[in-house]
Amino acid sequence: MNNGTNRSTSSYGLALCISLVVLSLFRVYYVLHGPLDLSADEALYWDCTRRLELSYYSKGPLIVYLMYISTYLFGTSVFAIRVMAVILSFLSSVFLYKLVVDMYGTRCDMPISREINTPNNMPIGRAINTSIGCVSYFRDPRFIAFLSAMLLQIIPLFATYSIVFTIDSPFVFFWILSLYLLWKAIDVKDRVMPKGGIKPRGGIILWVALGVSVGLGFQAKYIMAFFYVCAFLLFLAKDNRKWLKNPKPYLSFVISLAVFSPVIIWNMEHGWVTLKHTGGHAHLADGLRVSLQSFGEFIGSQAGVVTPLLFVLIPVALFGLMRREKSLQSSFLFYFSIPVLAFFLLKSIQGKVQANWAMTGYLTGIVAFVRYYFFAGAGESPKIKGKHTGRLVYAAVIIALAVTVISHYPYVLELSPGVDPSAKLRGWKTLGDKVTSIYDELRTRGQVFIFSDKYQLTGLLAFYVKDHPITYSINLGRRMNEYDMWPGINDVFHTVGQNPAHPVRTFGIFVTDGDSALSPIVASAFDGCDKQLVNTTEHDKLLRQTTIFICYNFKELHDKRAETF
Repeated sequence: MNNGTNRSTSSYGLALCISLVVLSLFRVYYVLHGPLDLSADEALYWDCTRRLELSYYSKGPLIVYLMYISTYLFGTSVFAIRVMAVILSFLSSVFLYKLVVDMYGTRCDMPISREINTPNNMPIGRAINTSIGCVSYFRDPRFIAFLSAMLLQIIPLFATYSIVFTIDSPFVFFWILSLYLLWKAIDVKDRVMPKGGIKPRGGIILWVALGVSVGLGFQAKYIMAFFYVCAFLLFLAKDNRKWLKNPKPYLSFVISLAVFSPVIIWNMEHGWVTLKHTGGHAHLADGLRVSLQSFGEFIGSQAGVVTPLLFVLIPVALFGLMRREKSLQSSFLFYFSIPVLAFFLLKSIQGKVQANWAMTGYLTGIVAFVRYYFFAGAGESPKIKGKHTGRLVYAAVIIALAVTVISHYPYVLELSPGVDPSAKLRGWKTLGDKVTSIYDELRTRGQVFIFSDKYQLTGLLAFYVKDHPITYSINLGRRMNEYDMWPGINDVFHTVGQNPAHPVRTFGIFVTDGDSALSPIVASAFDGCDKQLVNTTEHDKLLRQTTIFICYNFKELHDKRAETF
């Protein structure tokens, strides 16, 4: 490449770094000063950091370990919990950028002669460098890489997990990292070195690293199992079947299982509760049935989190690219996207599918979208084919950006809390302050514990009540949750007040949703309870109602046993 091209390629990398740094700084500011409190899942994962284990009831341990590290370094705060989301989002775009550059960069995989170095004989999207005998798919593949990496940041589905730190943040990162390592491992053609010369690619180290990456991704989210499925389908393709006979992919698979093994060991010791929970969450017990309602909900949710135009244009790009190029690159993008999207589309006919379950299907879809629409011409330069197609493509990007920007400050739209999804992440500090005032007053009179019948409230109260007390989740007829795996109220307080010489009064603060009546189970555990109804408002709008029962003289709790998972 000439100096002008080198300057161009380096400028895209620099532009990406600057863009990601600016975005990350904004996100840190937003975490510190924005309107969003912790989500219920974030609060639960933080509560798990106080009880480190090999794994947990419903999720793998990686999210807890990462949160433990960040809170150990920065203290217990919303910033400490969410800073990992900002970091992992940054790294996700970096490795997506590196993946695309590697996929469409210079290759020395075929002999080149000067007689084919003519525009008429030039393959679509390729430029010939006869001085070194190599093929470059684009004069500057970093342009595609830059657009793909930035599109990852602005699609609402992925932008959400750059601030809110749930299992999807590390899951997306390790999926992209695994894609990058797999591509480098299977693309064993020779490559041009930056300072001249040619160096062969591939090697066992890449496969070992891939196994570690997939195993860690599996510890983040069990849907990482689809990585195995997608890779297997890719290897079934005619030109890739050699990998099915190569021991290296199987070594990588074994290493990934070894990394994941703590989860298996923990489940062996706890009656395989995670497997039971996952089966229940996926509605496997419902058997074969057709639900047009859940199918429609899935389509609507995907159009909402990805935006409607991208939801349509990404699959079109994936199929179009396969027809147009028939290359390893197009197959790689296709097989790591369409099988995931197709599975959850079919699954939605049988039962409810959460909006984020199919998210990894859009990652390689983003690259296909940029490659297909922005390089639709027969040359190597960016070109969108067709005026109307161009309008759709640009509109898709603009809509995604607009939705993401507005979602940071949803009250601008003056939506009612019932239709505003971010309302679930606001007002919890206010409730925590209210419970704190009751908790502090009761502690002057005896021993106090806080409990709820919802795991969401249990975790949020543990975080937002001053001094972060241990909280409890009781069962009034719900399925099992993480709190059932830990000591309950009776385990901790059954001896309180048993010594007549030193009687201790024990109070309970029971918090539940809405304007609720007192459960007979809770009433029978105390001598009496007083009710307080708390209205949490924001900008003169009611966010939610919460009922607090202040209960006196704890005796013993006879709640139900969880029978479903």
